[in-house]
Amino acid sequence: MSAKHVSFVRSLYKKILRLHENLPVDLKTFGDLYVKSEFRLHKNCSPEFVPENLSQWKEYANNLENHSAGIAGLGKTLPEKTSNEFLEVQILQLHELMQETTKPNMQFNIKDDS
Repeated sequence: MSAKHVSFVRSLYKKILRLHENLPVDLKTFGDLYVKSEFRLHKNCSPEFVPENLSQWKEYANNLENHSAGIAGLGKTLPEKTSNEFLEVQILQLHELMQETTKPNMQFNIKDDS
């Protein structure tokens, strides 16, 4: 890995965490934990997965930026074509993520004192 690549990944990671500051506290906490886990898990992934992985994280950051600027709502509908290309493990992970984010009582009992 080149120093330029490492610098890009690190700046994208930091940008996402900064953008999470604009989310409600429970989503920020969940998002921070998820991003940290995913970046750690993919630190040494196969080179063929790197471009798509980074592309998806850049798109996520752009979505958060647009939401913060009031240009767009948070999230988007997943195209059927995309979901049909997922591996079984990715579908399970997406399902777990959906279950966690739609719980009436989030796992994190965090109070925003602001």
